[in-house]
Amino acid sequence: MPENIRFGVHDGIEGWNFERVKDFCLEAETLGFDFFTVMDHLMNQWDPQGEGPMECWTTLAGLAAVTNKIKLGPLVSCYGYHRPTMLAKMATSIDIISNGRLIFGLGAGWHETEFKGFTGRFPSTRERMRGLEESLEICKSMFSNEWTTYHGRIYEVDNVQNKPQPVQRHIPIIVGGAGEKRTLRIAAKHADISHFLSQGSIEEDARKFSVLEKHCEAVGRDYTDIVRGTGFPIFLGASKSEVISKFRRFCAECDWPPRVIDFMLDKRNPVHGFLPENYVEALQSYIEKGITFFTCMFLDIDDMRTFAEEVIPEVL
Repeated sequence: MPENIRFGVHDGIEGWNFERVKDFCLEAETLGFDFFTVMDHLMNQWDPQGEGPMECWTTLAGLAAVTNKIKLGPLVSCYGYHRPTMLAKMATSIDIISNGRLIFGLGAGWHETEFKGFTGRFPSTRERMRGLEESLEICKSMFSNEWTTYHGRIYEVDNVQNKPQPVQRHIPIIVGGAGEKRTLRIAAKHADISHFLSQGSIEEDARKFSVLEKHCEAVGRDYTDIVRGTGFPIFLGASKSEVISKFRRFCAECDWPPRVIDFMLDKRNPVHGFLPENYVEALQSYIEKGITFFTCMFLDIDDMRTFAEEVIPEVL
């Protein structure tokens, strides 16, 4: 069994107040999960009229102040919502508040309505990929150096100071996304962790990472240096009907339309069955393929406890 298998809890939930997010995070810490991640969206992903989430980085600051050992991070922050110099400063502050527990996740973003509403425009795919890579380069430099100068096609940085420096000598970087031509190539160059939401099957997720391996060969990176991760919702129940009933209640609480149920069950769910042993089997298959970093979204705290008590010990 490979070492360094990591399990985390992901808060990808619109409509939750801070107390509920905090309760989930503190329980995840108590149960021994390795990390807790927060999505970086500014409005409801599924319904523009629905209740939106809290802002990612300010939420992380609150969580950093009330936790002690669980790692924290965005999954993943959108490069385009913050100038990279400010993003690096915010991330550094979270690392300091948490005493060195930040995992820095960054992606190109995809939500057109959100982009236009909060930034005034939706850049082309080419520009978003360029912006992602330049942002990563600037942030990495600022995490390691008190002074940074950078000349890119999109961003110009003239002798910016980042002091105090992060607590961690090296902040782990997640590059989020499964795009085969650009995103996984950027991950090959810059990521400590390459992560994307499950494509719906273990085989397809593993195929995506085979593309990452080819990009690593092309850029001269050792593929084994990159942790491979995926995430998916956890649906625990005695039957599919029980899971759907629970999911309907969850959607009502989160202001999600009913169509989310079919999407999550069919498009993002790589597990056949809803019992703890079904998850043990699926996770063992992932680990055999070298995928060892798992972000889990739970419908309620009881499911998170069951997973921690009945699934994780059978896998580690």
